[in-house]
Amino acid sequence: MSDAKLMDYYAVLNLPPKADLSGIETAYARLSDDLMKQSEDDETYRQAMQRLNEAYAVLSKPELRREYDRAFFRGELERLEREARAVRRRRNMASNLLVAGLGLVVAVQAGALLYLGGDAVTGLFNAVFGVLL
Repeated sequence: MSDAKLMDYYAVLNLPPKADLSGIETAYARLSDDLMKQSEDDETYRQAMQRLNEAYAVLSKPELRREYDRAFFRGELERLEREARAVRRRRNMASNLLVAGLGLVVAVQAGALLYLGGDAVTGLFNAVFGVLL
């Protein structure tokens, strides 16, 4: 498959990408019958029939269909992978911020213990963080 903008063969056959061979054959038969009812002298008929035949020729053969799907859905797969990486980065950042925030709380508590003494700081932190918990 070339990297040029590929025609959407699934749309040509009016099928979802998960369609099986039986569905492809049924759609091809139905659409080709519909097209045959049009005048064969009509230029749009010839173009539509050519697209239909091309779509069927690719999607009805498993190896050609796999190759087509890899090329056609490459952009979508790359977009999904970028989104997954962005989600992982956001989760890592949130985790890092949480750990840093907890580290700051521990550091402040340790500093307060040193400065004020254990009993005063314990009461202060229980008052402040007890409400949050």
